[in-house]
Amino acid sequence: MGAFGRRGGALVVLALAIALVAAACGGNNDNTSSSGGQASSSGLKDLVTSNTLTVGTELPAPPFWIGEDYDSITGGFEVDLAKEIAKQLNVPNVKFVEMPFTGLVAGQRCRCDIDFSQVTITDERAKVVKFTTPYFEANQGILVKKGTNVSSMADAKALRWGAQTNTTGASYIADTIKPSTEPKLYEKTVDAFAALNARQIDAILLDTPIVLGAVKQGQIKDGAVVGQFKTGEQYGAVLNRNSPNVDAFNQAISTLKSQGFLDQLFKKYFTDPADVPVISP
Repeated sequence: MGAFGRRGGALVVLALAIALVAAACGGNNDNTSSSGGQASSSGLKDLVTSNTLTVGTELPAPPFWIGEDYDSITGGFEVDLAKEIAKQLNVPNVKFVEMPFTGLVAGQRCRCDIDFSQVTITDERAKVVKFTTPYFEANQGILVKKGTNVSSMADAKALRWGAQTNTTGASYIADTIKPSTEPKLYEKTVDAFAALNARQIDAILLDTPIVLGAVKQGQIKDGAVVGQFKTGEQYGAVLNRNSPNVDAFNQAISTLKSQGFLDQLFKKYFTDPADVPVISP
């Protein structure tokens, strides 16, 4: 082995040990991965990407999400909320990714840290996903073409209904309205909107703020929200079942609520649902 021999090897080992100790004491930096159970500088653990809050949703969903694809989001209630939560938690970047709604509420794992998809908190869903504290309240709104009158449950029973699969609106149609014609279910809200535009159905039952947004955005030609059923639903952001970050997200949402930030967002993006007539079940 030559003159270098054991002594030289020992010195190398010692130098490497010192270097490793120094690196360990160097603290966290922006390039440190947060995977493997390590906490990021924000206190969040197991982020999909270090220093980035990865947010899942399904587009399009105005006015909660404004933009046609995940790289060109320009704003929206849940967009602004996600960005503000990232600021609260000291996460410098936010990335948006696709997660289908039907899979999300069925418990499929999202490749994200948190998902905002206007998901009503229910006991059944809470069996397969983890919810944050509520950040939004909604009733079920009736979206029709102008000229369609719905002022009573009797009127509602006579309609050809459409709804998105696995939504509380679909459940309300089946369990409460019980129409004379079998309702049609669609994988995405845009598919239901297309069916209404084509007059394949008479009405859509969906969260009142969402259908008001659809009318405001012109997604339904000659559309109108003519009534709502008072269901008092609450939205929660969805986390994967094993997420260690629910307390951190809850604290951020509660802080923004107490500061009036959520009220400001609502006024920015929504028509007041209180102006929509309530129909007794």
